[in-house]
Amino acid sequence: MMIRNIFVSVFSILSVNSVCAQPICYPEIPETSNADKFAVLSQQEVWHRTSNLVFTRCSVGQTFDGETCVGEATLFTWQQALELNRTLVINQNSMWRLPNIKELSVIVERNCVRPSINASIFPETPPDEFWTSTPVRDDETRAWSLAFTNGTSSIKDTTRTLYVRLVRVRLPTDTIATP
Repeated sequence: MMIRNIFVSVFSILSVNSVCAQPICYPEIPETSNADKFAVLSQQEVWHRTSNLVFTRCSVGQTFDGETCVGEATLFTWQQALELNRTLVINQNSMWRLPNIKELSVIVERNCVRPSINASIFPETPPDEFWTSTPVRDDETRAWSLAFTNGTSSIKDTTRTLYVRLVRVRLPTDTIATP
């Protein structure tokens, strides 16, 4: 009976559509990325007050429709992700870049998994790995990634394809959107 219950539990977890699923959060663990740490600058941009960084609200490939991120998040090799800043313009701003491992880590919600991110601020984030701009020291074929499955970081071969969320520094001209 116990083996059957374990099998049912594992099967239930694996059969959930992870992209559309709500995160699993544990209220006994303090929040690390609650809504008070963020301010919406526009539908596509969110300011992280503590770090003064502005993140794209949606993963690259998705757009915010006023309520949620729609469309399919796009997978990129590390080199492709690094080069996005050459062509990508969001809200008439072309200062976007791939965040380093420390920058991307500031938006991890440590009391949630699948995804480990504040889903009200960053909806429909794939609970999967995202590239950072941080290369592996002494190994040009690998770079650091951050998994929004559970908030862990790891080293990946740069030819693999992972998701991307971009960042920029907040400008003095950036204003907080009014609801």
